[in-house]
Amino acid sequence: MRQIEIKRKQIEYLSMALEIILLLAIERKLKLEGMGFFLIPVVLFAIAWTFVGENLPEVLAKLIRIRRSKGQHKSVKNIHRYSLICQIALGAVGTFLMLTVGSYLGEHVFSCPFASLMIWILSPLLFLRSMSSLLLGYCQGEGFELPGVITCLLRIVVIYGFGIILGTVAGEYGTKVSALLKVEHYVAMYIGAGWCLAIVMAELVVILFLFFSFLGTRRRKQRAESESMRASVSLQGYIGASFRNVIFKVLVNFCELFPFAIGMLLFYHKEGADAPLTYGTFFVGYLAVCILIYRLMNAMSVPYWNKIAGFFKHDEVRLGRVCYHAGMEFLIAFALYVCVSISAMATQVGAVAGFTSPNLVKVVVPGSFLILFASLAFYFSRLLMRFGKNVIVLGIGIICDILYVLIFMVLWTDERMNLLSLTYAGLISFGIYAALLGMITTQLVGGRMNWLKEIVIPIGLAAVMGIIEALCVKFMGEKLESIYIVLFVGGFGFLVYWCAIVFLRSFTEEELSVMPFGGVLLSIGKMIGTF
Repeated sequence: MRQIEIKRKQIEYLSMALEIILLLAIERKLKLEGMGFFLIPVVLFAIAWTFVGENLPEVLAKLIRIRRSKGQHKSVKNIHRYSLICQIALGAVGTFLMLTVGSYLGEHVFSCPFASLMIWILSPLLFLRSMSSLLLGYCQGEGFELPGVITCLLRIVVIYGFGIILGTVAGEYGTKVSALLKVEHYVAMYIGAGWCLAIVMAELVVILFLFFSFLGTRRRKQRAESESMRASVSLQGYIGASFRNVIFKVLVNFCELFPFAIGMLLFYHKEGADAPLTYGTFFVGYLAVCILIYRLMNAMSVPYWNKIAGFFKHDEVRLGRVCYHAGMEFLIAFALYVCVSISAMATQVGAVAGFTSPNLVKVVVPGSFLILFASLAFYFSRLLMRFGKNVIVLGIGIICDILYVLIFMVLWTDERMNLLSLTYAGLISFGIYAALLGMITTQLVGGRMNWLKEIVIPIGLAAVMGIIEALCVKFMGEKLESIYIVLFVGGFGFLVYWCAIVFLRSFTEEELSVMPFGGVLLSIGKMIGTF
């Protein structure tokens, strides 16, 4: 990866974190039960999009760059033509399936007829997102990365702007329908429909932006193409090359999404009419917070892939091992502190997210460690895929998905578990997924783990900070609002925790040199006399 591609990839993951914040903002309008309705079309879209075109821009850009670097500009034109044909077909089929199969799943499998309208409205997004991803791939193939960065932020801003307007208008109509039919769920259904329409309209804005960006890029290259060597790419050749580049990424992404999707489906199917409110509570108070931080950690782990793969490619094995262990140690230390802090301030974190409940602690305290397991699994899996070990990652993912379903079904037989069955099934399956991938990756990279500085010290310091934060919350909980407790206690604890990590030499100077914010930590270490 080039440096600009790394930055773009980081921004993509940060935009995914912003999407979670957007969902929490939408919940303020929909309320918890309405969010339970809204999550059904969102999850169905996420599953369908995984197969329709989630990795399209990256794969398409790679194909175009290879041909352009060889001066085969006629092949580039053929790639443009064939990719357009393929994505129109995939987008149309995906939209049709979501309209038909998706509506059936929402009404009969999820047992939630109030989600059908939202599914219908959101269905065209599959086709529109295919077109925007296609244009984005064209731009990146020409070496123009800026549209990808702007698109990530533009989509969020436009959705929120349109959503406020359309959600309000649709909500007023829903209120009238609800009063007439004496069914209160119509209010949430129509507000959600307004937000779904806003998402579709925002994608149209993104398509226009990318279209004009691509036109501007093409004009600057047309003269050079007229004097270049010529070659051709067939439709069959394009499909084969795209399939080889994308198939394992698609399947691995689906395996990682599957536990959330199947857990939600089984829960709705068993709970019936009570499921939307219960699952909306679960998502807002727990799952959204975990995914938000998980995406932030994804963004921080991206630079390591390129550095480690680059070191091994150039036979600098020792530096590759140093970078690998530094990345793993950083993620463990960072995630442990976040998990323990969320556990210590569970009620306050839930209140900031938009939900408070005395039962929240039962889910959040053990469940927060999903952040640690999922973040490590992401780091190991993407690194293994960079080394070409796609089959191993996919095989372990499938095994852990099966394990998730079995654990959930066993725990579900205990009526007291309820949402805890989802939590524990996710923890165990993702924990095993991360552990297996970690063992294989460490064996592949080589080098010995220093258990004291990589595991024991972070766990001990995180536990101490958790106790201190819990005591602070106990004494300050009634005096300060939740958001100030999270910011002040969590922020101050974060600084103390990392100073202690540096003081105890959990990282070497060489490891700090390849870490995010490693220069800052190294400066702190020199100030306190550690280095």
